[in-house]
Amino acid sequence: MEEAFLRIDTHTHSCGVSKCSKVTPEQIIVEKRKLGYDGVILTNHCQAWYYPPEQHGAYIEAVIAEYKKGKAYADTLGFAFWLGLEVTLNVPAYADYLLFGVTEGFLRRTPCLYQLTQKELYALCKENGVTLIQAHPLRHEGVGDTDYLDGIEINCTPADFEKREEIVRIANNTGLVVTCGTDYHFPERDIRAGMLVPKTVKNSVDFGKYLLEMPQTNVFIYDEVIKIPAGRNAKKLEK
Repeated sequence: MEEAFLRIDTHTHSCGVSKCSKVTPEQIIVEKRKLGYDGVILTNHCQAWYYPPEQHGAYIEAVIAEYKKGKAYADTLGFAFWLGLEVTLNVPAYADYLLFGVTEGFLRRTPCLYQLTQKELYALCKENGVTLIQAHPLRHEGVGDTDYLDGIEINCTPADFEKREEIVRIANNTGLVVTCGTDYHFPERDIRAGMLVPKTVKNSVDFGKYLLEMPQTNVFIYDEVIKIPAGRNAKKLEK
């Protein structure tokens, strides 16, 4: 079964944009290939303490340039390198959200994303075919309003990773999809976890659609594969 899938880390950060990261896009690619991954999604930060609202356009150009730098190198190695974003909101509560299915055009058209409410961000995503996932939802204020959310993440940083069973329980109760990523910032973080994604998924847009259309997601944690139903999506497919 696994031969038909790509091993993808859906949550990574590079130092050219995310100040908390210590790795370049090229280093991410090198290290992840060593760990047996087939690709990553670059989800650099978009948050208020990085830049003022009037600099949003310039900041987005830096996000795109960093992605293009990584993709150019990844392409020489046959490694999947997809564009994403992590947006930090403060309204109605502090929380981080992963955006899957973004394009360069979408990012360039957006208002200053961190100034939006969760409801506004979700509406913008739905208008543009972008999937909204709450990152490490039990780290701060808990899960946001599930009416304005597509899914939640099993985050593989040590403290968050301990909460994975609770994440699955919440998803089962709410019908949200579950994603998994390592929140990669440092080369010494060598956990092997992420998602098994069909090889028919070729880019971030495909990945965002895949999350909403599939009745389950396949998460891998080292050599264990966990099949997690997406209740809301499964019910849509049954109709």
